[in-house]
Amino acid sequence: MNDNLLLFEDVDGNNSTINSSSAVLNFPKENGADASCSNVLFAGLYWSGRGPTEDVYYLNDQNGFPKKMDRREVKLFGPDDPVGGKFSAGDNDIRYTYGLDLDNDLGLYVGFVEVTDYIRQHGEGEYTVADLGALEGTNYHYGGWSLVVVYENPVMENRSITVFDGYAFVRGSVVADFTIPISGFSAVDNGPVNMKLGIAAGEGDVAALGDYFEIERGVNTNDFVRLSHAGNSPDNFFNSSILTGGNPRNPNLKNNTGMDISVFDVPNAGNSIISNGQTSTRFRYGTDGDAYVIYNIVMAVDANEPEVQGYHYVKTINNQAFDASKSMVPGDELEIVVEIKNTGGVKLEDLLLEINLPEGLEYVSSRGEYFFAGNSGKQPAQVLHQVRWELGQIPLPKNADDLMATLTYSLRVTDRCELLIDTCSANFVLDGQIQGINKDSGKPIPTTPLLVGFSEDSKCFNSPIFEPIEIQVDAGEFLKNKCGYESGEPKVIICTSQGDTEISPSIYLTDVFPAGTRYYNEFPLTSTTIEYGNGINFLPDYQAIYYAVIPDGTCPIGFGFAVSEVEIEVAIEDGSCQPSTPERKVSLSISNGVAPYSVIWEEGGVPTAETDRALLPGLHRISVVDQTGCIAKKDVLIPKAKLFSVELTKSSLPGDCPEEPGLTVRLVITSESTSEHMVTIEGVLLSGEKFRLIDLELPEGNYEYNDLLPGTYTVEIENLEGCSQVESLYIGEEDFVYLKADYVYNSESLVNEGLLNFNYPVSFDNHSQGSSILMYFWDFGDGNTSSDSDPIHQYSAPGDYIVRLEVSDLLGCVKEISKSLKITGAQYVRMPDAFTPNGDGRNDYYFPVFNQLQFIEFSIFNRWGEMIFYSQNQESQGWDGNFKGKEAPIGTYIYKVNYLYESEGAKPKTQTGSFVLIK
Repeated sequence: MNDNLLLFEDVDGNNSTINSSSAVLNFPKENGADASCSNVLFAGLYWSGRGPTEDVYYLNDQNGFPKKMDRREVKLFGPDDPVGGKFSAGDNDIRYTYGLDLDNDLGLYVGFVEVTDYIRQHGEGEYTVADLGALEGTNYHYGGWSLVVVYENPVMENRSITVFDGYAFVRGSVVADFTIPISGFSAVDNGPVNMKLGIAAGEGDVAALGDYFEIERGVNTNDFVRLSHAGNSPDNFFNSSILTGGNPRNPNLKNNTGMDISVFDVPNAGNSIISNGQTSTRFRYGTDGDAYVIYNIVMAVDANEPEVQGYHYVKTINNQAFDASKSMVPGDELEIVVEIKNTGGVKLEDLLLEINLPEGLEYVSSRGEYFFAGNSGKQPAQVLHQVRWELGQIPLPKNADDLMATLTYSLRVTDRCELLIDTCSANFVLDGQIQGINKDSGKPIPTTPLLVGFSEDSKCFNSPIFEPIEIQVDAGEFLKNKCGYESGEPKVIICTSQGDTEISPSIYLTDVFPAGTRYYNEFPLTSTTIEYGNGINFLPDYQAIYYAVIPDGTCPIGFGFAVSEVEIEVAIEDGSCQPSTPERKVSLSISNGVAPYSVIWEEGGVPTAETDRALLPGLHRISVVDQTGCIAKKDVLIPKAKLFSVELTKSSLPGDCPEEPGLTVRLVITSESTSEHMVTIEGVLLSGEKFRLIDLELPEGNYEYNDLLPGTYTVEIENLEGCSQVESLYIGEEDFVYLKADYVYNSESLVNEGLLNFNYPVSFDNHSQGSSILMYFWDFGDGNTSSDSDPIHQYSAPGDYIVRLEVSDLLGCVKEISKSLKITGAQYVRMPDAFTPNGDGRNDYYFPVFNQLQFIEFSIFNRWGEMIFYSQNQESQGWDGNFKGKEAPIGTYIYKVNYLYESEGAKPKTQTGSFVLIK
C-alpha cells in the first residue's frame, strides 16, 4: 500500500531542486524510420501528485532554507539544455478533487502544459522534470510525471492517434464502475486492426486488489473485456507499475509508489474488439476499494492510407513562369494550381477542396477542369475567405498516378498600405485540405492537407511534404515610396548580465514589451523560424537581431542584447525579534549604469522603484535594470531568525449549533524558547465603545477568547525579551453563527381559545432566525408538507394536529419547533373589525365569516342610518366600499346580521355592531 514512507528522488545533481527524475525519449525505428525525418505534431507534459492541499507551500531545501513549491508548475530540462525552463499549467489545465464531496482529498491533483515547441527544438534524448509539488511522508503520498509525444514519419505505418486527457476520479472504499466514451478515430477499412493503448494514472496500490480497466467489444454491446499488461494483472490494473517499452529512466523502480504509466498492445485477434472502419468505443474502469485518478489515455489504431492527393504549387507570376528565388511585390498576380489524384484504390464521392485565403492576397478568379467523363461536380467559387470546389464523385483511375482534376486560381498581392504595414512585408501563407466519402464503405476519408512536393534529403528522400505555400513579398520599397513607412531596423537594445548562458524572455522582456508579445529569430516567418518563450530561451549572441511581434497587429520590433555594467551592493538589517519564518529588511545601493533603476526582487516578479524590501529567509536572486535596459543580478542569502510565531483565527462556537450568536477567537503561540508572553487586545466595537484586555505570563500554547463582540481590534503579543508581534482582527456580525426555529399562525376562522375551523386557510408566519439559513421544511400533521418560508395550509377535516417546522443552514445545523393546532367543525359567525377596499386583492370586501349556516341576512348602514348594502346570499363577496357608484368615505359603519345555524330551529339570531373602512 502507498501509506508507507514516501521519499523524494533527486537525480539531476542540482542543489537548487528538491526532487527530480528523468526518462529518455526515443523515436521508434519502424520500417527503418529515421528519427530526423519525424515531425512532432503534439507534445504534452503531465504531472500528478498527492500530499499538499494548497497550490503554494514551502519545503526546506538541502541547506535548510524555505523553498517555495507550487503544484501548478514544474521545471523541465531537455537534452543539451542544463538551464531548462519553468512550465506552468493554466487555470483550465490543472484539476483537483475539490467539488467531489470527499472527506479528505489529501491534495490529489493533475497538471498539464503543452510543450510541443520545446520537444521539437530538443528532439530525442534525456528529459528531466524537477520540483514537482508533492510531500514526503506516509498517508498515500505519491508524485510523478509523463510526457506524451505524437509525431509523424513518412515510412511508418498509418495510424489514427487520439489523445484524451482530463480527471477521471475513482473514490476509494466505494464499489463502483464508470465508462469513458471514445470517438474521433477511424480504424483501417480492411485487414487486421492493430491497437496500442497508453494510460497514465495516479495513486494505484500494488497491494490493493479490485481495480480494473476494460474496453468494449464492438460498439454499444455492453460486452467489456478486462485489460492488463506485463506489469500488472486484470484485477489489479493500477498497481504502481511503469511499462513504456523499455526506454531508460532514472530511477527505474518496480513499485513506483502510486504512479501508473503504461503503453501496451490491446489484444484484437480477428478484430474482435475493434473492427474495420470502427470510429468509436468505450472504456470502463472501476474499483472495490482503491482510489485513483486517470488523467491521460492515448490510443493508436491502424488507419486507412490517404485516399486522395492534392499537389499545390505556384505556376506563374504576372503570366511569367514562377521563380522561387525571387520575391513578389505588391500588385503582382499569381496563378496557382492544385492537381488532384485518386491514390487510394476506391471510388470517392462528395469530394470537397478548400483553399484558405489570407488577408492581403486578393481573390481574382478560379476554374476547375475534370479529366474523366460523367463528372457530377460544380465549378469552384470564392466563399468568404476560401476558394471552395465541390468535385462530386471521383472514379477509380487506370493508374494511381493519373490526374483526375485540376483547380487553377489567381490571386493578387495587395497594394493597400494599411494591410502591408500590418503584415510588415511578411510572407503570406496559403494552405488547404481535401475531404470526402469512401463510396465503398460510406465512411469519411481522412481529411488530407495539400502537399507542396517531395523531400530531396538523402535520409528522407521522396517523402511527401505536407505544408502551406509561403508567398514571399518584398514590400520594403513600396512601403517607403508609397506609404511613407520604413521597417526592419532594430528599435530596442536590452542588456543582460555578463556570463549568462541563456536569456529568459520572462525575466528580461516583460518590462519592455506588452503582455502577449511573441519573439522570433527572423522575420518574415518561415517553417524553420524559432519562437522563444515557454521554456525556449535566447542564446547570449550579442550580434544577433531578434524580432518582437506585439499583439496589436503592428510590425515587428527588432532588438538585440548587450552586456550590463550595473553594480549592486546589499545590506541586510539585523532581525532578532522576528517570527520563525522572519522577513529581514534588505537595502540596495546601486551604482554605474544609467539611472533611474528598476528592481526585480524575485525571478518573474514585477519591476519596481523600491530599493528596500523585507524578504523571507532563503536564497533570492535580485535584478536591477537601468534606463538603457541593462540588467545586473545579485544572489542574496537571508539567514533564518528564531524566537516565536503567532497564529490568530476566529470561528463560531463549536458543537451543538447554538440558538444564540457566539464566536471563539483562537491564539496560537509557537516559541523556540521558554519565554512567557503578554497579550494585549485593544479595539473599538461597532457600537462605538472601546475595549481593552491584557493577559499576562502566557507560555507557548493555544488560547481562546469567547467574549469579543463585533468590532476592529489589534492584538499585540510581547515576550520577556521585548520582542513583539502585532496582528489585526476584524469581527463582523456575520462571524456569529447560530440557528433558531420559531413560527406563529393565524386564520380568518380563528375563534375563542385558539381553535381553528377546517376548510379555512391557515397562515404560518416564519419567525426563525439564523446566520446562514438554507432550507425550511413544514410538516402540517395531516400528511402534507411544504418547503416555503411562510406557507398557507387548509385542513380538510377537524382534529388535533402537530405542526412541525424544521430549519437547516449552510453549516449542516438543524433546528425544529412543534406546536399543537386544534381544528374544529364548530358553527360560528365572526365579524371583521375593518377592511381596506383599495384593489390590492387583500381584504377588499366586507362580509361575515361563518360556518354551518342555513340562512343569512346581512345589512350595512352609514352613520345617518341609510342602508348602503344588503345581501341574503351566503356566496356573496360582500360590500366593496362603494355606494351609488362612488367610493364611500373612510370612517365607521354599522352592520346588522340575521342568521340561522344548520343545527338550530326556525328562529334566526341577530348580531349588530360597527367596523371601520380604511384606505
